[in-house]
Parts: sequence; C-alpha cells; structure tokens
Amino acid sequence: MTTVDRPIPLLRPRPHGMTDWWQGLAFNRLTTAFERAMDVSFDDASRIVFFSDLHRGDGSRVDAFTPNEPLFLHALRRYFREGFTYIEVGDGDELWQNGSFSTIRRAHGEVFDLLHQFEAQGRLHLVLGNHDLRSGRSRRVEKDGLIASEGLILRHVNTAQRIFVTHGHQADAKSDYFHWISRLAVRHVWRRVQWLGFCRNPRIGRGKSKESIEQRIMAWAQDQRQAIICGHTHRPIAAPFGSTPYFNTGCCVVPHLLTGLEIQNGAISLVKWRMAPGGAPQSAHRTLLAPPQSLRGFRF
Repeated sequence: MTTVDRPIPLLRPRPHGMTDWWQGLAFNRLTTAFERAMDVSFDDASRIVFFSDLHRGDGSRVDAFTPNEPLFLHALRRYFREGFTYIEVGDGDELWQNGSFSTIRRAHGEVFDLLHQFEAQGRLHLVLGNHDLRSGRSRRVEKDGLIASEGLILRHVNTAQRIFVTHGHQADAKSDYFHWISRLAVRHVWRRVQWLGFCRNPRIGRGKSKESIEQRIMAWAQDQRQAIICGHTHRPIAAPFGSTPYFNTGCCVVPHLLTGLEIQNGAISLVKWRMAPGGAPQSAHRTLLAPPQSLRGFRF
C-alpha cells in the first residue's frame, strides 16, 4: 500500500499587473517558450514520468547527482519496463560547474545508455534548463545525440487539453537574463565552496526567491489559462483542485530521495522514491506525496 506525505503548500498567485518589471520579463520569456514548443500527443492510456534537476556532473565529490545515481537508475528502469515515457524537465546536466559535456557523459554512462533505450522506442523528451547550457540561452541543443528543447506541449488527443512543460528558469531573471553572472559564480565560487565540504547537500524548503519565481509562473498560467509543469525551484508541488494548475517535479539531488510527477489513467500524481542510506537500490520504495488527481478537473 502506498502512503501519502504532505507536499509543500501551494501558494496563491498574487495580482499580476504588468507594472511588475520582473514579472513582465517572466511573462515574455514563458510566452515565447510556449509559442515555440513542440506538440506531443497523449491520452488516458498514456504513462508518463517527469523528473528534473538531476544536475549530472563529472563524478567528483561536488557532483550532487552521483549519490543518487543507483536510486535513479533503479526507478527509471522500472518505468522503462512498465511502458512509461520519460520527460526530463530541465537541468539534467550540470554545465555551469563543468565546462565539458564529455566528462559528464563518461561519469554517467549507464544513465545515458538508458536514455537512448527510451529514445529508441520513442519514449523520451528532454527539456532544457539553465544548467544544461554552457553559455547563453538556446531553444534547442544536442546532448549525446539526444535533442533537448526549451519546452513542449502535451496535448490530449480526445479533449485537446494542453499541459505546457518547461523548466521554469524563464521566471528567474538571475538564471535567465543574467545567467552569465550566475554561471561564473557557480563555476568559480560555489564549486570551490562545495569542494571544501560546505553546503554539499541541497535542501528542499521555503525561500522568498523561490516563492517569487513560483508566483510569476502561476500568474502567467492563470493569465494564459494554461496548465504548466516545471522544475527549477527544487520544490515538489501539486496543485489542488480549484487552484492554478501549477505542478513542480521537485529534484533528484537530495541524498537518497527523488521526487517527480506521474501521469497515468488520465490522472497526475506527485511521487517520491526513497532509499535508506547505505541500502541497496532494490530496497527503494515509491510513495505518494499527493494523491492522483484527474487531469480533466484542471480546466479554466
């Protein structure tokens, strides 16, 4: 029997007048990403899993993904066997800290081999996050022969319902418009702080900056009357009925814990995978952070 834990409470969107300059930038970037996004069809029989913010690195002590790689492989192999499509919602790789993708590919070869297996069956979609880019902003990049784009739109073949999937950094000016400053800080300051053993383990929690990003995304979703799935803030969120349909996968870099979203049987669920420290991946268990909710209930 699965259990249900308490997810992070969803914030109510504030009034979103475009006099807020930062919010105006976020609206512009999210709208542009939406207009350029490719369509992906799905129906009530589709099975889709979403993870984000893996931050795959070079396998060194500052690689936040390495401790969770066995757990991630265990979970994703199970999803592969069960016929799920895998959507990686950005920041799959850590190219702000690492200048070369080839070092990441060598460090996490099993993960990329599994991604290619999904791709061979037409069951893989990669979304770009800000840390997936070595420099600048891009709509589309190639990683190990796999194409990642800034966004995609899941469109239900029967109801025409749309779900926009994008990383969410478009609502975070320091990660988007001022990415070059943040990237330099991460590569030359934060990486050294982590190497010395400080702040090595990311935490999921509240914070004014993260709340502001979520408010901007929710304001855009409400303004555009559009359901949206994001990552970026590392905060797992599932919208309750009657609220703005904003969902966040959380992240995969908290030690021994993965959070993500699943769509199956026409419903969306917020889930976590947990493994005991020092335990075998086969001992990991999946539980619900929020119960399944029918997608048809999220209509403006």
